[in-house]
Amino acid sequence: MWFKVLGAVIAVALLSKATIALAAPRYFYAARRRQYSAVSVPRKLFVGPCLVVAHAIAAWYATLFHYRPSGWIVTGFLTLLAILSVDHLFRWRRHRRVMLKVVSSSKVWHVDCLLMALGFGFAALAVAVY
Repeated sequence: MWFKVLGAVIAVALLSKATIALAAPRYFYAARRRQYSAVSVPRKLFVGPCLVVAHAIAAWYATLFHYRPSGWIVTGFLTLLAILSVDHLFRWRRHRRVMLKVVSSSKVWHVDCLLMALGFGFAALAVAVY
């Protein structure tokens, strides 16, 4: 049950982000460019890492106390995502320069397609495996 819910949460987050970015790229990426243009970390960018860390803690709880052999996929993904999101906050200067180039690129939709594929993968995992 734990991994089904966590897999579904990951799927919904990835599919939502990719769908919005693909449906309204001009608006979505204009907002992202404004965020990454800021010298200091915008306050609302602290919400994502907090949520991801909380979900990673829940995944580790599920792994330790409600073990499923395929649970390591969800736990590993959330752990990696939590580490990266916290790292991006601490290294904001470098991260914002890199991401500003990414969101300004005309090929940024490739990232959204990858996120869409990952979202469908986690949805399938939540439905079929767990």
